[in-house]
Amino acid sequence: MKTNGHKSTKAPAFVLRAERALRRAAHNVKTQNRALKLPVIVWQDGKVVEKPA
Repeated sequence: MKTNGHKSTKAPAFVLRAERALRRAAHNVKTQNRALKLPVIVWQDGKVVEKPA
């Protein structure tokens, strides 16, 4: 198949659903940790970091 040098920018539907699911999961973790006053553990700049609730 010949292309004109442009990459397709539209992602497949399953990719969009997976991204949305990950965003929702992250939001739920943040909400639960805030309610329990626990820090959120994240990977930032190659290190594990605790973000306060």
